[in-house]
Amino acid sequence: MTAEQRAFHVIGVITIALMLFLIPVNIALELRVVSVMLVIIAIILVVLYVRSRIYGKYTFSLLFYAGASYLVVTITFLYNSGSQGSALYLFLLTYLFLIAFTNHRFHRVWTLLHLLVPTSLLYLEYIAPHLIPDIYADVQYRSIDIATTMIVIVICTYGITIYLRSNYERERGKAEQRALKIEAQNHEISLQNKLLQQSNSEKIRLISILAHDLRNPMSAITGVLEILTEQKLPDDVQKKMKEELLLASRNTSELLDNLLSWTSNQIKGLKPTLTKVHPEHVVANVLEIQRFVANKKGITIRTSFEPDVEVRADIDMLELVIRNLISNALKFTPKNGAIDILVRKDDANSTLTIRDSGIGISKEDLNLLFDGDIQSTYGTEHEKGFGMGLFLSKQLVSLNSGKIGAESTLGEGSVFFVSLPLYQHEELAEPALSS
Repeated sequence: MTAEQRAFHVIGVITIALMLFLIPVNIALELRVVSVMLVIIAIILVVLYVRSRIYGKYTFSLLFYAGASYLVVTITFLYNSGSQGSALYLFLLTYLFLIAFTNHRFHRVWTLLHLLVPTSLLYLEYIAPHLIPDIYADVQYRSIDIATTMIVIVICTYGITIYLRSNYERERGKAEQRALKIEAQNHEISLQNKLLQQSNSEKIRLISILAHDLRNPMSAITGVLEILTEQKLPDDVQKKMKEELLLASRNTSELLDNLLSWTSNQIKGLKPTLTKVHPEHVVANVLEIQRFVANKKGITIRTSFEPDVEVRADIDMLELVIRNLISNALKFTPKNGAIDILVRKDDANSTLTIRDSGIGISKEDLNLLFDGDIQSTYGTEHEKGFGMGLFLSKQLVSLNSGKIGAESTLGEGSVFFVSLPLYQHEELAEPALSS
């Protein structure tokens, strides 16, 4: 139901109530013709109200109501002493009704009619006063009729004003709420745009760094292969170059693995498949690949695993995290150093700790270690460190409801730890994954 339809229904109720008030007043004043006419008009108004409210015949009812209003006032003028009666006052009331509650496209019509009809009736009274009888029994009846009409007009004007004012306040409140909502949405959109721009800027910077870091090892690999292909070198030189070639290939492969995982996360979102995982088995799988680097640098790797430790995690994500941490430890631990890998548990969590005897990390760099501020660094044997592994590891650990952190003193080595929730046997139905 539109606001105009609701307003028309309010008019109908007010007008019907007005008729029910005026009918006994006119009967008491012995205005029989006017009283009968008011009864007929009241019945018509009730029918129009029902047709509009129940059957939705709004436009027809509105136009018929307007016509009935002019008819009522005209008959009142003609049969109730013309300008000496209450008819002209009722013209003002009907004009107020029609202007206040109908669509603006009808306002010119109502204004024109309310100028023409009363003017025409007054002119008729002027040229033919005998056609309009004075039917008041005495002056007292006339005064009562006009006073009653004025009371009705004042009450209706007050009611219409209150109704329109309340509608205005209600609509203004709704408009203010919509404005506040739009403002909040605009603020949220602005914030999202800033975050998106920041994210895009970080991604562009990351891609630029990665492109640079990929070009250097690929150029070195290509150069070594060209030398091995085109020149005859002593066996010891060839062995040395092949080892360097293998190391560069491993580092580049590690970077590509991290880059592919990060890209997948950015494009479609990584969703971990949580299962029961034995951390020591994942560590063993990683060490099978990394022992070549450890042996080449003479690094001793010691492990200590608390028995029966089972965590709830995605095994592929956990393996990538452990591979990054061990790879970093190997890069930044000098020759003949040592790395300790421990797995411990408490009541709710298991903690994987990787401690190295490497070069350590300054306090300033330690605070930015996992923040995605990608910086290329070099290991103790000039191994290329791409800075992406720790950033990706933090994302993966967070997806597995875990925590990752580090402690370090420059020149004394570093300790990295990963805390993950223990597997509860009633949580998951998947079989245990141990390799």
